[in-house]
Formats: sequence, structure tokens, C-alpha cells
Amino acid sequence: MKTKAKPTTEGLVLRYGITLAAFFCIGFSGMGEAVAQKVRVAMPAKSMTFLNFYVGDKFGVYKAEGLEVSLEVIKTEVGVAGMVAGEIDYTSAIGSAMRAAATGMPIKATMFTMDRVLIYMFARPTIKSIEELKGGKTVATTGLLATPTYAAKVMARAHGLNPDKDLIFIAMGDVATSLAALQSGAADVAMLSIPFNFKAEELGFRNLGSAVDYLQTPFAGVGAADAKLKSNPSQVKRMIRATLKGMEFTRDPANQERVIGLLMDEFKLDRKTAALSLREIIKVFTRDGTIP
Repeated sequence: MKTKAKPTTEGLVLRYGITLAAFFCIGFSGMGEAVAQKVRVAMPAKSMTFLNFYVGDKFGVYKAEGLEVSLEVIKTEVGVAGMVAGEIDYTSAIGSAMRAAATGMPIKATMFTMDRVLIYMFARPTIKSIEELKGGKTVATTGLLATPTYAAKVMARAHGLNPDKDLIFIAMGDVATSLAALQSGAADVAMLSIPFNFKAEELGFRNLGSAVDYLQTPFAGVGAADAKLKSNPSQVKRMIRATLKGMEFTRDPANQERVIGLLMDEFKLDRKTAALSLREIIKVFTRDGTIP
């Protein structure tokens, strides 16, 4: 039986610092014409989870705020370490970053783009339930510290499993490779985001559930190191403002065809899958970058 989505203890611990960081950075008026600054944004995978960032880059939203954004696929743990070292400016993997912050890493969330986890657990057709994963089934995920791994553990515990003993996690680096591992038999289960869940269904794999039904926790957003917040608050404000505008652009019905076109080009999708994906993503966007 599925467990209703609810804020996790971890989420409640993190919200205080997150909300303060968002309050500190949001609500400033335009900065006027600014010299373009290069910023590196770490993403744990090329995923539609971060659609608003692709939209902001493609349609000049970040450039309008004087930012030259480089969207880079970097493993979660490497991205977090890079932020602390000053080599990476921001991360979009807000859930993973905040779990690192809870352990003492000098990182803050400045805003949220999604407040629910759009991750799906797919398994070989012979596996009919999460309970059947007991006993050492292999789970393909993007990274050992990534949100999909955390989601898998929450889902497993809800069905009476001990994920640290009953599951074996393998870090594949990106979602496409996770699906490939499931297809090849290298993994029994894969944690997939949109649009790979649609592909898995077409291939005949079994959907064991969505993380949306098990937890409500920040999934994507903009995270930065404490040092960045102190050394360049103006840039942080512009980054947040542009990201919010990117979300607004993505939601606006007048832009739907352009966004669908971007999805088709960027992720090599047919129009139907792109439209379905956009519909699901918009549902979990936050209203204004904050959480309740």
C-alpha cells in the first residue's frame, strides 16, 4: 500500500535555512544593463527536471540578466565539492545539495523550481512489486548521493525493506544510462525521470511507483556555496531572478510550442512525448521559488 506524500523530517530540518536564503535573495528590482558574467551550473544529469534552465539559456533569459550560463552535467558529489571549492557557481540538484548542507557543508538553497520528486521506479517485467526487491536487487541510479537514490530508499522503506541491505545501488551517471542498464540486464531496477519513464513503459518494463506518492521534498532549484552568497550577492540575485523568469516563460501558454520544440530538439523526442512531459513538469513547478 502506498504511503501518502508528506514532508520528510529531513525536509523540515532543511526548510528553515532554505526559506531564509530565498527571502534574502528574492524580490529585488532589475539591475539594469550589466556586463555578462560566466557562471557554471552543475546538473547531475541531462534531465527534463531542469527544463527551466534549458529554457532560460535557449531563449536568452539569463543573458537578459547579464549572465552567460554554462549548463554542465557533473556528478552530484563532484558538483557539491566544486561549489565549496569555488570551481562551480551553482547547482540545480537542490535536494542532494541540501542533504550535504545538513551534514555541515557550507551550502544554501536560494530558491526551488520543483517541490516534488518526479522520479519513477521501473523494474524487469518479472518483478511485480517493491516487496519483491528484497534480497539484493540491483538499482541503477544517477549517483549514490543523488535524489533518485534517496527516493528509492524512501520507497523501499515504505514497503518494509531495508534499502542498505536489500538493495545494491550502482551509479550510472545519467538517466539514459540507467535505463540502458535495465535494458541490458545489468540492473533489476532503474530510477527514471521524465521522459525516460515513457520510454520504459513502451519497452514493457514495470512501473513500481512514483516518488511523488511517497515524499514531498525539494527536487530542483538553485543552490550556492556560502562563499558565493557573501562574495557576489548581486550575481546570485540575478541568477534567481532569471531562473524565476525561465519558469514563467515555460508555464506561459503562449510559449508552449517553442518549449515543446526545445524538448524535441534537446531530448530527441516526438511531439506527443514532449507535450506529455511538459504537462507533467509544469505541475510540480513552485509558484514563486519558495516552498510552503
